[in-house]
Amino acid sequence: MMEIVKGVHQLRVDFQVTPEVKRYVYLYLMVGKGCYLIDSGVAGCEEAVARALEGLGRKVSDLRGIFLTHAHPDHMGGAAALRRLSGCTVYASAGERPWIEDAHRQYRERPIPNFGALVKEGVLVDRLLAHGDRVELEPGLTVEVIGTPGHSADGLSFFLEEKSLVFTGDAIPAPGDIPIYVDKNASLETLERLKTLNAAQICPAWDHIYTREEGISVMDRGRALIQRIQQAVEDLEGESGDLDQLVAGVCSRLGLDGLNQNPLFKRTVACHRAKV
Repeated sequence: MMEIVKGVHQLRVDFQVTPEVKRYVYLYLMVGKGCYLIDSGVAGCEEAVARALEGLGRKVSDLRGIFLTHAHPDHMGGAAALRRLSGCTVYASAGERPWIEDAHRQYRERPIPNFGALVKEGVLVDRLLAHGDRVELEPGLTVEVIGTPGHSADGLSFFLEEKSLVFTGDAIPAPGDIPIYVDKNASLETLERLKTLNAAQICPAWDHIYTREEGISVMDRGRALIQRIQQAVEDLEGESGDLDQLVAGVCSRLGLDGLNQNPLFKRTVACHRAKV
């Protein structure tokens, strides 16, 4: 665990999507009189969170809030257990709430390998948040809510005003990782919105912490990638109405052959298709 600024810590948790595929996610702990968590990792991550709190001289019962950036398994899978252990408040957006509260629905609508091990149960959302909301947790800890959809339907980022940090979840495409989003236009708008935010440091879930200048560079690269995918889809879509063939063509055009069979990238390409 690494302290970013006084009272704010980055926690990396590793997990297996499948026995062959290993991933990780960064969670963030804000520590004042109480403790507050940005995202909760997959099911079982509550143990890592509890150890991290103990290392800071705190207990899991000190956890007062979990802010969920969105509903995907590596962000909300541990929330139910942590809520049971601490009685904390769970914060999320209205658009992500159905998948957060109903894990079975999420699996039906977005099946991924090993889903049942990553999210064993949904969790009740106690407080809904939307773009522009401000949550005054305690003196010195004020969270401004930034709407950042695109990667997911109604994703949120959280700007910790007093520390000039913004926690972006998966809103920014990580260099070299799978470009995953469900709405290309929303993703582009999100990147522009985050670029205008005057945060000294940007804290994503998929990559190391960025300075503002580095973050803007990464966002520009993400925007360029989305635009390249769009151009490839426009060039290739007329050749075949079959989505699998279109995905193969896009992967070949952009040198992304390793993503040819990835169901999440397939959804990315699908959202670029012309609406009839």
